[in-house]
Amino acid sequence: MVRRPTEGPGHKDEPDLPPNLFVIGLLHDLKEGGYSRRAWAAFWRASWIRSLQIFQLNDELRASWLRFSIVGVMGIMLAAVAVLRTYGTTEAILFFLTSLLWWGVLMFDLALHLGLMVNLESGELQSSLGWPNRLTEVRGFAAVWVVWGAHWASQGSYLPLVGVFGLAAFTDLVDGWLARRRHASTRWGRLYDPFMDGIFFSVAAISLAVIGILPQWLAALVTLRYAFPIVGGIAFQLVRRRTLKVRHTPWGRASSASIALTVFAAAAATFFQVPFTTIGPVLYVIVGITALGAFVTILLKGIEQV
Repeated sequence: MVRRPTEGPGHKDEPDLPPNLFVIGLLHDLKEGGYSRRAWAAFWRASWIRSLQIFQLNDELRASWLRFSIVGVMGIMLAAVAVLRTYGTTEAILFFLTSLLWWGVLMFDLALHLGLMVNLESGELQSSLGWPNRLTEVRGFAAVWVVWGAHWASQGSYLPLVGVFGLAAFTDLVDGWLARRRHASTRWGRLYDPFMDGIFFSVAAISLAVIGILPQWLAALVTLRYAFPIVGGIAFQLVRRRTLKVRHTPWGRASSASIALTVFAAAAATFFQVPFTTIGPVLYVIVGITALGAFVTILLKGIEQV
């Protein structure tokens, strides 16, 4: 029987993230071991064995991961061909290698965490990755293409940069909507959605700052906005020895939306050769206010608020 999402104040239609008893047990063992090297080794060994067991015992989920991995490699190859025709052999080789390396890192991490593909409504492990999770993963991968887009933008070619931002914006808008519409919210999605946002938008802001499109202080603020809850969340788990609930808050959503709007508008303004100095300061103020609201919410309500 499917349970409807648990609703609470400010969290309408967002299912509660139940505790992960396996991880909680590992955290307690880690604490009892005094966080020694031996305790950490046992922690990672148990995590590795558990990940391998889930990967090997769930044929359909493993096949879904494999198909997604292969499609990603094919997409990278096609993109590399386009780069070859536009920017030359050297750029294409470097583009292909860096993209393939980052995709490999993400797919390896995904394989290790297939056990998090638990539907939050049914409590059962899904038989496939699901489109919401695929889109979230694509957004994280797009970070490496933002770096390349910024590189080409510095040479006067802005279309790739705007295209990557468009792709990321699409995945950011659609993944959550699909998860809610199809009742396909997973533990992995709840944990990794803000993490992938942090990777993409931090890299995007830094890349745009490097080529002079955004101010450096804004890139630092964006990076801090996402790094603070991630680092704090890890520390929280180690100290409190329980897994995170991860609550999306209005301030957190507003902060992410303002950051997305600012970096996309900056790239688009450069592409269309429109002065960004007119609306830029207004967007910077909005980013600052919403980031402050997100920080205050975390300080008042806990590190689990994103």
